[in-house]
Amino acid sequence: MLKSLIDGLTGRLKKTTVEETRPPASPDMPDTTMLELPPELPAEELPATLGFVSHQPVMDKQRRVVAYDFFVRQGKRNIEAGKQQEFDRLLLSTLHNMDIFRLLAYRRAFVHIAMTSLDEPLLRSMPAGSVIFVLEAVPGMEVSEFMLGQLDDLQKLGLRFALEPAAYDQTILAPGLQADLFGRMDYMVLDFAGPSTRVLAPILDQLPKRYPAVRWIARNVGTAEDLDVCLRAPGHNRFALFHGPFVSTAHSLEGGKVDNSQTRVLQIMRLLRANAEAKEVEAQFKLDSVLLFKLLRFINSPIHGLARKVQTIEETLLLLGRETMFKWLSMLLFTSRKDDGNAIALLEKSLIRARFLEKLGSYRGNKLEAEHLFLTGMFSLLDVLLNIPFPDVLDPLELPLTVREAVIEQKGIFAPHLALALACEHGDNVQIEAQAKVLNLDIDLVNQYYLDSVVWAQVVLRDSEVHNNVEAV
Repeated sequence: MLKSLIDGLTGRLKKTTVEETRPPASPDMPDTTMLELPPELPAEELPATLGFVSHQPVMDKQRRVVAYDFFVRQGKRNIEAGKQQEFDRLLLSTLHNMDIFRLLAYRRAFVHIAMTSLDEPLLRSMPAGSVIFVLEAVPGMEVSEFMLGQLDDLQKLGLRFALEPAAYDQTILAPGLQADLFGRMDYMVLDFAGPSTRVLAPILDQLPKRYPAVRWIARNVGTAEDLDVCLRAPGHNRFALFHGPFVSTAHSLEGGKVDNSQTRVLQIMRLLRANAEAKEVEAQFKLDSVLLFKLLRFINSPIHGLARKVQTIEETLLLLGRETMFKWLSMLLFTSRKDDGNAIALLEKSLIRARFLEKLGSYRGNKLEAEHLFLTGMFSLLDVLLNIPFPDVLDPLELPLTVREAVIEQKGIFAPHLALALACEHGDNVQIEAQAKVLNLDIDLVNQYYLDSVVWAQVVLRDSEVHNNVEAV
């Protein structure tokens, strides 16, 4: 894929014949271009609920999360053309019921609907400016002048749209209408999981020149290598947003080296686990005043609801305790390096996991278990952040055995909790249902807890003055 992409970017790609069928998505990143129903579901029926609606991060060039891509993943697609609008209506209703407007206070949303659903009334109730609708081609449909008129009416209301040009071939879009349709888009999509020989030449060469005002999204970017092509290869200025599992595979530091601030944070965490005196802990912070400032700023944020602001590490230990301080020190591992967008993206993902797992533990009413589940989520990406493999990266921290087992070996009593969090990230309904059953949890509760955790993580980042340029989307 990478070689084909580079060839396409440099204009060396030659036309070849390929199958029109899309290849299956990678296991790390579901193919979000399709909203799919269970294979056993008859075509004339639709489910009563869409189940878990996953939302995966979309990042800007600084690798800051600025939007989420909403999709439903449920087996093999089996929807009659006449049922497509009904399905899209169900999707939009589900998003309303999830109250995604809380999320859109801090991020933007890409929502996939069919091109044939432009007359769906619920489109007009979505917050203009915050939602970008990705228009998917439906087999057997033809783009018409009437559809273009519908687009014009919706755009007058402030709604914005995107599409994947490769999905609109001549059987769907007459050559004479291509300019009219593509020129109306706010974003165009390049899917790295798509068949490259059919997609790359016209998209990466002809179309950007003809539509220079349209911004581009690179979707299903699987590796740091693919991301590097988008950011540095010829034509890199065409890409504004990036989506895919590359964050969890891209190393933020080269050569496995931990910087001085991260080393100090790890040392402080070791002192806390060893029950060192408060003065000894505070002495480490005095060696790096920026770390102390960041920690106190976060602890004093409104989200913690403290009656008064703390000014010293000793006060922090008295008011919050060692376990809580240890928990929040982990944030500094992600924010100690300046202008590291990849680390901030990993922080947001870790915070979501941590809060989600903590809420699962709190549901059972066990405070200590909830604390340890938070640590499980928070440290689950530490190997990627520091480029040090498990268990080496965790050994000095002397974490509880339950946390280590879940993070390192994916076993033990916390393993189902972490597996559920990962399934939610990937939108894997089969695994979500399986792990929820193991934990005896209702799917609706899982959906609510996960969305609550996404919003909570964004509030934490805002209060910590980690700013993402959402308005630029």
